[in-house]
Amino acid sequence: MSDTQYIARGILRNGHTNSVLSGSVARKIIVHRQCENFLKQGQQEIVPAGHGINLSAYINRQQADHAPLVILLHGWLGCAESLYMLSLGEYLFSHGYHVVRLNFRDHGNTEHLNKNIFHSCRIQEVINGCSHIQGCFGVPVSIIGFSLGGNFALRINAFTTERDLELEKTVSICPVIDPANTLTSLENSLFMYQNYFMQRWKSTFHRKAKAFPEIYSKKIFGQFKSLREATEVLAVTYAGFESLESYLNGYSIAGSRLSTVRVPASIVLAKDDPIIPWEDRHQLASNKKINFHLSDHGGHCGFLEPNLTSPWINRFCLTSLTPVSYTHLRAHET
Repeated sequence: MSDTQYIARGILRNGHTNSVLSGSVARKIIVHRQCENFLKQGQQEIVPAGHGINLSAYINRQQADHAPLVILLHGWLGCAESLYMLSLGEYLFSHGYHVVRLNFRDHGNTEHLNKNIFHSCRIQEVINGCSHIQGCFGVPVSIIGFSLGGNFALRINAFTTERDLELEKTVSICPVIDPANTLTSLENSLFMYQNYFMQRWKSTFHRKAKAFPEIYSKKIFGQFKSLREATEVLAVTYAGFESLESYLNGYSIAGSRLSTVRVPASIVLAKDDPIIPWEDRHQLASNKKINFHLSDHGGHCGFLEPNLTSPWINRFCLTSLTPVSYTHLRAHET
């Protein structure tokens, strides 16, 4: 099995199948069985993120204090306990890493921790949270993100200095590059994806309204007919953006925004991703520290093996966290 090239087999050559199976009940059973000890050893902690903001994280510490540290960032409406987070976390922990699975604001049933709602432009609190975690361990940190978390990882890389965060490397799996294009892609893909996000967003918003009934109303979600409408209304009404366009542009990494990436960054994209248009990579600024890995298959954050156990992306991430991998991966750039 190759650590640097994903080879899809059988039905996994279909991007929808790869994406859906990655979160299936069958895989949940497998992953939870594999991660039983990892889950038992993990400790949930509150991470201060500045200005009274609190985030939640699950931390698995090695016995050796100076073991390498990695922070994992989930996708939109995922959480620290998403299957891809557990699978990769357990894999890296078994290879000697301190592993921190960080929840974004309002994710992982943490709606009660902060009054204001999550939106994707809240990068500074994630930077602050990562900085606090890194300071607690006293070793440099690498950050791996999935989907929206991959977008956050790249922005952290580009928007921080060594004084802010002692960062070693970042890996971004199927990251959101141009949010406007991603939204359009979701609308044009199978309806089940848009419905999935709408139902999960409705649930988290209802928990937010229960925690802060004086600010939020559960009824508002009943009026939305599409993901685009929900995004626009909530971004303008509750997050203070002037328009949907200004919100989406606020967390775009297209254009020159990654020109300041300061440490090695690997970006993994799949041509059959039903959510993230891989062609958006051409909108990114040229930067010698960024390595692209474009796969024909993999779906959205799938990259599964036929037995649904440890996916290829786990091995890729471990390889990417070693210096030799960056030289090796250039041979596979597309």
